[in-house]
Amino acid sequence: MSSVTKNSFWNRFSAESTHTPTTRLAIHSAGLCCAVGYNLDAATCAMRANMDHFQQSDFKTTQHERVLVARLDDEDVWGQERLARWIAFAIADCLSSVGETDFAKVPLVWLAPEPERSGADSDWYASVFSQAVDQLNLRFHPRSGVMPLGRAGLASALKQAAALLELPDCEQVLLVGADTYLNATTINAYLHAGRLQVRGNTDGFIPGEAAAAVLLQKAVLGNSSSDVAHKSTSAIHISGFGVGDEPGRLDGSVPSKSRGLTTAIRSAVNMSQRDYSALQFRVSDQNGESFFSREAANAITRVTPTGGNMLKLITIADCIGEVGAATGPAMLAYMSKIMSTPASPGECGFLHLANDTGLRCAVILQRNIA
Repeated sequence: MSSVTKNSFWNRFSAESTHTPTTRLAIHSAGLCCAVGYNLDAATCAMRANMDHFQQSDFKTTQHERVLVARLDDEDVWGQERLARWIAFAIADCLSSVGETDFAKVPLVWLAPEPERSGADSDWYASVFSQAVDQLNLRFHPRSGVMPLGRAGLASALKQAAALLELPDCEQVLLVGADTYLNATTINAYLHAGRLQVRGNTDGFIPGEAAAAVLLQKAVLGNSSSDVAHKSTSAIHISGFGVGDEPGRLDGSVPSKSRGLTTAIRSAVNMSQRDYSALQFRVSDQNGESFFSREAANAITRVTPTGGNMLKLITIADCIGEVGAATGPAMLAYMSKIMSTPASPGECGFLHLANDTGLRCAVILQRNIA
């Protein structure tokens, strides 16, 4: 890894900022820092064994009972510096297997928590980013930036990455997802809304913290004879992604009919140029809240052809907790690891994610056969 000067730039991307890309993506390497492991190898072993690291925290309910959380052990740092540390760990893990590279030519796209949820502003995002890359002593491409779209922003972040890969000087893009629910303001807000898994409420989630990094390149099919100098023959390709908007709300003010997620799945399948019958598994962001589980089940029913097979279901929140914007990149990192092993759930499947505000997304993953 090249060591260069401090970053002095920052961009803020929006979901509508890019055209529809033609570049197909491949996962070159990945890293993960979460409650069950400070690196992807450790976390993968724990998640395959269905382990968790849930523990009682210093946050308390109105009945003075401790809130269960999924957190890492470090207790010497909190706030921005803590999240920056996890980002640095995830990036270092991701880049540990990468050879000598000029990272000044590699844009970094950070999929971050929504400002309305985290209370963050542009200075907050820039500060966290700067602290993280300063720990690594790296400088990234000037087109680097943040997408504060939360959990379901994964498809938009991949679209942004694909657009950046079409730049003449860009051969790789580093996608980072990082988020934390472990602060008093966030915990109290979700306690007040009755959404945390505490005594007397099983229809809730366990708050967590995590960072994941995925190094993306242009992909080329294994049997292609085209020039692959700047493309990846990685085993795992991202062949499609789609988004949708769901009018339904978790509080029941508007019933969910799963239309947003249905649209996202169909769009992703169409982009991948695969038939739905080719899908063998789905990776769900279900976190313990029945609203999202029911919505996903309804969407799957809508898109599954008559007589279609039941897909294998994979979840990660039962191991690492609810980690917000880090969920999608964490899924990509985890699946890039297990899909390359005999334990793979299949050759092709998809991820799906949902936001509280109605944004839905789906992403198609497939193993490249050389």
